[in-house]
This record gives sequence, structure tokens and C-alpha cells, in this order.
Amino acid sequence: MILGLTGAIGGGKSTALSAFAAAGAETYDADRLCHEFYRDPDSELVRKLAARWGERIFSATGAVDRGRIGAIVFADQTELNFLTGLIYPELERRMTAAIAAARRRPEHTTVWEIPLLFELGWERSFDAVAVVWTDPALRRARLRARGLPDEEILRREARQWPAERKLEHADYALINNGSEAYLRMQCVELLKKLNRKV
Repeated sequence: MILGLTGAIGGGKSTALSAFAAAGAETYDADRLCHEFYRDPDSELVRKLAARWGERIFSATGAVDRGRIGAIVFADQTELNFLTGLIYPELERRMTAAIAAARRRPEHTTVWEIPLLFELGWERSFDAVAVVWTDPALRRARLRARGLPDEEILRREARQWPAERKLEHADYALINNGSEAYLRMQCVELLKKLNRKV
């Protein structure tokens, strides 16, 4: 089984992915893969970013500063479109290759955490999709506790489907209104169910 995992910002997707991994699933984090694209300062991607935005995207050590890129793209939809136009095709290529490899190893369930899974139309690549859902007020309170101001939360939410819409399109729901232990227990039970379907 190849499971797509998604949900709204601050909903607990990373915690759920960690729970799946601890329970024995092979896991992938799309955001982490995207971050890896920036690591090689001589890569074609980094050269294109520098050509567009100049030296301001680099830290004092010469590494790409994702925070500086975020400040650029989240303030301007045109710049965001430019960035995603570079990153998403490469991410999809890697995802497709990894899923093909996983299908040749059917003994494991594979879980991919992809925040914009539905928005990108990638749900068709998966056997099923699980959404982590959290009450919006609780989710935003958690984001504020991480230091995100309300304006930034709203800006990021605007790029995503509403949480309820994601839930309507999902095959499975993981409810994250309680403790972390409760969310992890749901992930373990879902993994058992998926493994029985293999």
C-alpha cells in the first residue's frame, strides 16, 4: 500500500509521519526532500534562484537561507509561482520513481507526507489518502506557539484547500484534537489496517 498523508498547516502531519515510521512504515517527507534541493550551491536550481533573486538568498556562510526565500515568495504570488515551477516537477519526478520502487517491494506500506497533495492533483499516485484534521482554533493556537503571526498563518492557509475539503476527499481521517499519544495510536491502527490489505 502507498499512502498519501496530508492536512492543513499545523495539523500534526509530521507527528503522524513519525508515528507511521515508528510502527514500521517506509516514510517520505516532501518538504524535507524540497529542502535538500537547496543544499548544493552549484546545482542548477540554486543557480536559477540566484539569477532571479541575487545574493540576498544566501546566508553569511554561503548556504541558501530558506527563511529569506520564504520572505520573498510568501509576499509575492508571482515569485511563489516561479519557485514552485522549479521545485514541484523535480519533486514529482523523485516521488514517482520512489513509488515505482516501493511497488516492487510490496512487503512494506509506504507513507508520503505531502502538504499540497490534493492541490497538486497528486492523489492519483496513491492507493489511499489520509488527512490529519485538527480543530482550526487549536491548530492556529499551536502555530502561534511556534512563533507564526496570524497574518502569516492566514497567508499560508490561503495557498491550501480548507481542512474540511481535504477531509471530504480523504479515504481515512486522523483526528488530532487530543494528545500526541492519541494521534500516534490512530496511526498504528491505520497502518495495521493497510497492511492487512497488502
